[in-house]
Amino acid sequence: MSTLTETTFKRIADIARRRWGLSLGERKMQLVANRLTSHLRKAGGGEIEDYVLRLERNPTEEDMLVLFDILSTNVTSFFRDPAHFAFLERELYAGLAKGTLALPGKRLRIWSAACSIGAEPYSLAMQVLELLPSSLGYDVKILATDLSNKALTGCREGVYTETQLTGLSPERRARFLKKVDPPKGATGTATHTPMWRVTDEVRRIVEVRRQNLVEPYTGLGPFDVIFLRNVMIYFDRDTRREVVMHMHGVMRPGSILAVGSAETLSGLDVPLRGAAPGMYLR
Repeated sequence: MSTLTETTFKRIADIARRRWGLSLGERKMQLVANRLTSHLRKAGGGEIEDYVLRLERNPTEEDMLVLFDILSTNVTSFFRDPAHFAFLERELYAGLAKGTLALPGKRLRIWSAACSIGAEPYSLAMQVLELLPSSLGYDVKILATDLSNKALTGCREGVYTETQLTGLSPERRARFLKKVDPPKGATGTATHTPMWRVTDEVRRIVEVRRQNLVEPYTGLGPFDVIFLRNVMIYFDRDTRREVVMHMHGVMRPGSILAVGSAETLSGLDVPLRGAAPGMYLR
């Protein structure tokens, strides 16, 4: 099997930039090489050069989504960056619960714009169920989107191992998770890994769908909260501004945008104002 040359890596990076706005620096070359080699080995072999030629000349949509899976990293956890959830509790849910804040039509719309395998949107759903009394009559919907096939499948299934549940308190685990039978291994017998599934109460307010963040957001919004966390680190500056402006176009006046703890909108010249670290208001 061939190795990934610098020239071929640049061709892959060009595909990623044009299709998804991803910025792949040279530091990612070894990671991409390892993942490509692993993918081709599992697919029965083949040369990296032939694979890239196929992607350039006549790719199917499924081919491109497989490449996105190869290039992307789905790192997530429940209630990641707790300060963001504390901000929502303080600035949104407290007011809604007390009646000092109201949303048009009693509709609350939240978007987890890079949902990965589901920990983020399900965390958002759990928080809603904890802090927004059903007696208030709010219609709540959470949209969970990603491009990765692996991420979307994991999010739709909503099944997690013990390790993936880090960040959930015992109280939340007891209320929002149900133990399920572990999956069967290659021999057809069940493994011994405990598995937990998000309850229907949580799942029913989360809609999972595919969305490319650099393409038009047709039919989306308006949103009251958008979580765009740990995504912009993959974009160059121009793409970051383009994506945030797309987000601005589907945000309700007064709505909240959250970005990752290592991300900022500083210097992007966008019509949002900072309210707390990683939190912005329209």
